[in-house]
Amino acid sequence: MNQRIRNITVGTGPVLVFGGAYSNLEALRAVRAVAEARGIPPGNVLCTGDTPGYCAEPAECLDLLAQWGCHAIAGNVETNLVNGTDDCGCGFGDGSRCDMFAKLWYDYAQRNVTPENLTFMAELPDQLRFTYGGKSVTVLHGSPQNQSEFVWRSTPVNEKLDFCVTAGAEVIIGGHCGLPFAHRLDAEHLWLNAGVIGMPANDGTPRTWYLILDDTDGFDYSFHPLEYDHRSAKAKMIYDRRLPVSYAATLTTGIWDNTEIMPPAETAREGIPLDPQQLKAAANDPAAPNGIAPALGRPNSTKTKENLPLKNLAAMNKYTDPKDLKSFGKIAEWQEEMGEKFFDWYSGVTEGDSALTEREKALIALAVSHAIQCSYCIDAYTTNSLQAGADEEQMMEAVHVAAAVKAGTTLIYARQMQRQVDKITM
Repeated sequence: MNQRIRNITVGTGPVLVFGGAYSNLEALRAVRAVAEARGIPPGNVLCTGDTPGYCAEPAECLDLLAQWGCHAIAGNVETNLVNGTDDCGCGFGDGSRCDMFAKLWYDYAQRNVTPENLTFMAELPDQLRFTYGGKSVTVLHGSPQNQSEFVWRSTPVNEKLDFCVTAGAEVIIGGHCGLPFAHRLDAEHLWLNAGVIGMPANDGTPRTWYLILDDTDGFDYSFHPLEYDHRSAKAKMIYDRRLPVSYAATLTTGIWDNTEIMPPAETAREGIPLDPQQLKAAANDPAAPNGIAPALGRPNSTKTKENLPLKNLAAMNKYTDPKDLKSFGKIAEWQEEMGEKFFDWYSGVTEGDSALTEREKALIALAVSHAIQCSYCIDAYTTNSLQAGADEEQMMEAVHVAAAVKAGTTLIYARQMQRQVDKITM
């Protein structure tokens, strides 16, 4: 896409950078309070896009961002809302959990943004360019060519260097992937991602992340966790069942519902709390696998049971792995035609109101899940039942129905036993 570029002037002193408010008004208010407490004016605050999405208050977040007057760019969510596109534009695989949940939160955002919000988003640039601490800086969402491209810490150095050349920047500050990281590409070039404030970083804590730039002695930066009222943000998502309840849970657990879009190096970070100093140290450590290990706090020595995270030891002792549910969409990879047919049929049967309501379908699936004792299915259809508006009493009653039917199928075979006894004894 042809990206719209805005050249700006940033003042001396600290600059606060954040991304992905994700319709999380509590988090956006909290990061604004941080800026004001530190005396950082709106002209030294940068937003890397995706202000609407995921959570419960898209219009309120866009209103606050407009009123604040800080510098902001459009993320793919803003662009697609303005264009009237029917999805967020992330390119999630059809039938994947990301795709299923994106349909919920994106439709919610579409229905709840105001005409004034659309006008505000339409005026946002795709890139910001400025000079700070003696460095040429570009702020963008994905990559210089593609607003929706995921650029991770593990994305190869040469790709990031090519992006720097394309953008004409010594420092690129990106967004979109949702994780904070720093990557020193060579002596002149640096890639930064502030992370997002609207969702945790899959590190097992409810904290979210922002970045502070410092020009006291050239160009410097530091990562900062954001504490905010995540329980209130979660309660608003739970109250409105049109939003993904799994993503509401993420606000407090700090664990992403799925990691379908995430490379293996980043997936390995799950549940391990991030540390600001280690995040920065990872930028300059080419010996670490993909530059990730220091940010994880993991030793680089030979792995033993003593230095493996306990959660990974637990996973090793199971034949089934709960993470498989997160990547269910990948079962189509080795037989794409059959996989696509399955997911078309599966979504047609389980989604939406037809002769059965979506809530009735979810409760049936939940009952069957218990009858066949499928742990993956129990997790999935517990979530789906809540999502479809079922309450705890209805869900437990469905399980009792399944249990009673299953007990009956055991007892009915007692008639075979009785007939056999009659044959032998009579």
